[in-house]
Amino acid sequence: MIRFAQLEQLGVSIAAFSEAADGDCARDLTARRRVCETCGIEVDNLAWVQQVHGTRIVPVREPHRGQGTCQARADGLITNIPGVPLALFVADCVPLYLADPQRKAIGLIHAGRRGTFGNMAGLAVEAMRSEFGCLAYDLYALIGPSAGPTCYEVSEEIAKAWRRAGLPVQGRHLDLWEANKQQLVEA
Repeated sequence: MIRFAQLEQLGVSIAAFSEAADGDCARDLTARRRVCETCGIEVDNLAWVQQVHGTRIVPVREPHRGQGTCQARADGLITNIPGVPLALFVADCVPLYLADPQRKAIGLIHAGRRGTFGNMAGLAVEAMRSEFGCLAYDLYALIGPSAGPTCYEVSEEIAKAWRRAGLPVQGRHLDLWEANKQQLVEA
């Protein structure tokens, strides 16, 4: 498991990313329970969404505590409720971690190829502003482990669409890290 001390030093209780050795937390409940136990989290307290490779972001509210999921079809979660753990399941897509220590708000965003193309990072910053009054300059962001710029090869058609949109692409390889970084800076 990878822990992100940078976010935890800001007051996030735990910021972590499970690795292949931890098991497939998306499909294997035993692996998910084990990772949650390591983190000191009750698995049934996780708030997560049915990821659809889109740009919808849902606020997690007090009624979602202890439900295991908020049952939404979305690719981002934001909350300012203390003690509600957020979870995403990613493989090669980018997980974005957002934290506003001033307003005690956090976000966990799934920014894959489609979400990044749709400016998921910028939408997440706007969602945190509109829901919790977060100011962009108070937000800290961390781009989590994912397919790197030499690993994410797409069709020529998709690469051309990214070029037209001004997103970073080298040949047929998308740079999801740089694209999300640019979108966060712009936001």
